[in-house]
Amino acid sequence: MRDYYKVLLVSQSGKGKTYSFRNMNPDTTGFVNVENKPLPFKNNFKFHARPLNTSQTKVSLKEYAENPAIDCIVIDSLSAYLDMLLAEARATNKGFDVWNKYNEEVGKFFNYLKSIQKEVFISAHYEWIQDEGGARERRIKTKGKEWEGVIEKEFTIVLYADRKIDTNTKKVDAWFDLALDNSSSKCPPDLFGEDVFKIPNDSKLIFDKIIEFTK
Repeated sequence: MRDYYKVLLVSQSGKGKTYSFRNMNPDTTGFVNVENKPLPFKNNFKFHARPLNTSQTKVSLKEYAENPAIDCIVIDSLSAYLDMLLAEARATNKGFDVWNKYNEEVGKFFNYLKSIQKEVFISAHYEWIQDEGGARERRIKTKGKEWEGVIEKEFTIVLYADRKIDTNTKKVDAWFDLALDNSSSKCPPDLFGEDVFKIPNDSKLIFDKIIEFTK
């Protein structure tokens, strides 16, 4: 049995996380649209779920994980899912029980993701966190303290998306950073090469490289 990669794509809004999924195979990708927003490209996904709560999200994930026609799952986004979790925890609990429930459900979510024998791509937003030594680093935005700064350990690959517009040509240059300073980015060096630190904004490129790497 080969290893299955869980890929976290990180940036602030408008930097190209969701757009990077535009070339994913529309017939074999299970797209879980937790953001419940129109996609920034023509949506041809055969399997496209718009869950309205965490229960529906879990149902969609289980369905896609068990469907042999699907070879990759996209979750857009982790940030929206964590917001759902906290809202539901607050609706049914009080005081410290809110955070106990939230932390428990976050842990269950990541444990289930790791059990899925398919590649899973997840988008997320980041925030700046300061460590005890005063250094600032980009980390996945979450609620509470238990998961602050540690979510990235649940993923094999963590890439940061960015983009800029050439003022002369008016063309947009979009990419993923594989080893960004002051961030939690990480990527197996053999996947793209030890001397590669930036790749095009294209999740299909990442998926294809993983399939090739794991053969």
